[in-house]
Amino acid sequence: VINCATATGVIGMDATYASALSALRSFNYDYIYNRPDSIAQGRAVIDVLTALVDHFIANPAMLPSSTNAEADPVTAAVTYVAGMTDRYAFDTAVRLLDWPAERRPLGIDVHG
Repeated sequence: VINCATATGVIGMDATYASALSALRSFNYDYIYNRPDSIAQGRAVIDVLTALVDHFIANPAMLPSSTNAEADPVTAAVTYVAGMTDRYAFDTAVRLLDWPAERRPLGIDVHG
């Protein structure tokens, strides 16, 4: 990008590097992002985050006192859940929602 910008005055990438980047992106989508296990893991995360947000909207008194008291319940719940690590979110779901531990994705205390 720097060499191309210096040589042409335009931000871009020469054809060789652009082709290599395109091949890398295609590989990543084919073998990492869109493989069945990755899609299933994404669904598991969406399911647990949705359930946690719904739980805290219905039970705003369970939000920590550090949560913005002036925020509407949806914003407060989303903000709180968005700040959770993956592991903390799944542990919280298991604890508060009786989330089945086996529904945690690989890597969250589950090994393949």
